[in-house]
Amino acid sequence: MLGHDAVAQALVDHDVDTVFAVLGDGNLFIGESLERQHGVKLVGATHEANAVCMAEGWAKATGRLGVASVTHGPGLTNTITALVEGVKNGTPMVVVAGDTPIENEQHLQNLDQHALVAATGAGFQPVRNAETIAEDVSTAVRRAHSEHRPVVLNIPLNIEWDEVEYEARPALTRPAQRLAADPDRLETAMGIIASSARPVIVAGRGAVKSGARDALIRLGDALGAPLATSLLATGFFQGEPFNLGLHGTLSHEIAGESLAMADCLVVFGATLNFLTTDYQSLLTGKRVVQVDLNPDHIDRYVTVDAGVVGDATVVAETMIEMLSAAEHQPSSFRTAELERKLQEFDPATAFEDKSYDGAVDPRTLTRRLDQALPQDRQVVVDAGRFMLDALTLSVADPLDLVTSHGFGAIGLGMSTAIGAAVARPTLPTVLCVGDGGYMMGGMTELSTAVHLGLDLIVVLYNDGSYGAEHIQLVAKGMDPSAALHDWPDFCAVAASMGCDTAKIDSLTDIDAAMDIVKNRTPGRPVLIEASIDPDVVSSIYGHHR
Repeated sequence: MLGHDAVAQALVDHDVDTVFAVLGDGNLFIGESLERQHGVKLVGATHEANAVCMAEGWAKATGRLGVASVTHGPGLTNTITALVEGVKNGTPMVVVAGDTPIENEQHLQNLDQHALVAATGAGFQPVRNAETIAEDVSTAVRRAHSEHRPVVLNIPLNIEWDEVEYEARPALTRPAQRLAADPDRLETAMGIIASSARPVIVAGRGAVKSGARDALIRLGDALGAPLATSLLATGFFQGEPFNLGLHGTLSHEIAGESLAMADCLVVFGATLNFLTTDYQSLLTGKRVVQVDLNPDHIDRYVTVDAGVVGDATVVAETMIEMLSAAEHQPSSFRTAELERKLQEFDPATAFEDKSYDGAVDPRTLTRRLDQALPQDRQVVVDAGRFMLDALTLSVADPLDLVTSHGFGAIGLGMSTAIGAAVARPTLPTVLCVGDGGYMMGGMTELSTAVHLGLDLIVVLYNDGSYGAEHIQLVAKGMDPSAALHDWPDFCAVAASMGCDTAKIDSLTDIDAAMDIVKNRTPGRPVLIEASIDPDVVSSIYGHHR
């Protein structure tokens, strides 16, 4: 077979059934072979960065390898921000990139693609010659999984037309890891935990993936410890009476009070970045025990008192056995008063509404949306000032929350949401995006969502500005007009693409907008544009910086 057919065959041999792509000279025939010969779902994006973000959204929603494909030269340079996003998030992906023919140094789109990719932190796997295609594809897939990052599979165009004797490589199997902890390290950690008077358990995405919920709840009972989560474990302890919710910059007032009094944090599967620790302020006066399956995550952002490498479920269950054997008595940190405060807390009353006729308070809008949008949903949040509110939307399962701000870049949310929606077509996908991010990377790709017939609900927080920059200029007493923008009529543009639309200019418009969502046409995305005052700073609970 020809080289491009061999690439397609090798990908299929590794269970690839969905590829997001922008086709060009360097990858056209690989894409054609995937679709025609193998029935792979080939999703065409309007921009290469969006194709990579779609693959990442798909990977996050499925837990499988994400695959994108782009052409050489500008096709690859266009992916740079998206590649860095994937690196920052540790998402296993393979980006199949064409390269210019080796013999043509004067090709208009020739550049050092290895150096370009290396600068992003992504891996680079060259296809060495036609005979090594199967091996090199297999290596790229293995590396993406083991290195937890995107790997660019680089394929010179001339190799794609070489004849090759194809020999299949077996698909990789990745058995679930259930790693037990080192006894000495665990003993040290338990010494800290058992001697604490006011412990708190914090669960992150690693605990979610381990399925450690029940074990951590039982550990919390044994310790008398309230429960909290990082952002990526949102809702993990939903329904538990001593659930503090988010630990970090988005902590609510009641949680903030309890976390301030805690003397020990027992952290499972969370990296303790500056958002989870509120710039380390939440670690003051506390001893920290960190449990993670990945040793690189321990001490990554802060130095902890004890680090335990192991699976969250296995370690938590071992801790429970050790506490029981020692006849350890739970702390008195869980009080009836704390339980009452948590039960009575209503986030909708935690701020003063600043809505008026012409603009809605984003905090009030988000609380209303949380109740009115389909409860069985996945939520994707773009980056921007609005995200401080949007990230407080609830989800039934932590894995239903997909973020696109690992690199702090706006404009990646729409494509990430499309990938997630393709992955889970029976689940409504809610995308929260700001007007700046929507203009930068969302509007053009909305047509892709329409073409695919996705159940996508776009909530557009429109403050007519680059909001974070607007606030900075105002805070410095400077003219904010440079951050203000006169955008087109978003609803009119979306309607022309084939979307249902609704505009929210006041609180009285929300119910009508939700009626449109409730009665939406199957296979027809919905865009809801909400007018926001650029001077109303998003800060639901008052803990944001």
